[in-house]
Amino acid sequence: MNCYDCENEISPARLEALPDTNYCVKCADKHAAPVVARMIYSHKTAGELFIATGSENVRRLNREYSRAR
Repeated sequence: MNCYDCENEISPARLEALPDTNYCVKCADKHAAPVVARMIYSHKTAGELFIATGSENVRRLNREYSRAR
């Protein structure tokens, strides 16, 4: 099977691990949704872990993280 982007052959090991993949390792990052995790500490409380996916949610989480620091 060939990659949809670069037309190179997808390695057999990758196809074995992810049988429904359409992209090679080099092109997969271009099509993956961004995921970010941040620890945000409130005043006098334990920190909370927030995980965001998608560009807009990642932008919002990064903005909140910079405010909390």
